[in-house]
Amino acid sequence: MIIGLKGSGVSTQIKMLCEKFKIESLDLMTEFLKQTKIDKEKRKRARLLARGFKALPPPEDEEAE
Repeated sequence: MIIGLKGSGVSTQIKMLCEKFKIESLDLMTEFLKQTKIDKEKRKRARLLARGFKALPPPEDEEAE
């Protein structure tokens, strides 16, 4: 885990380490926001179902949204 202040070069160091050791980086904020969005959609769907609305069918093509 590498942490630092904004603008201190943390991203640059991570990129260099990933290139050197041929590994992938993980951005926790991006992953957290993605999971939060998924959870929010699940809660919204559950609320609609609890009120008696029919569930929306899942989108066939995620890029078409």
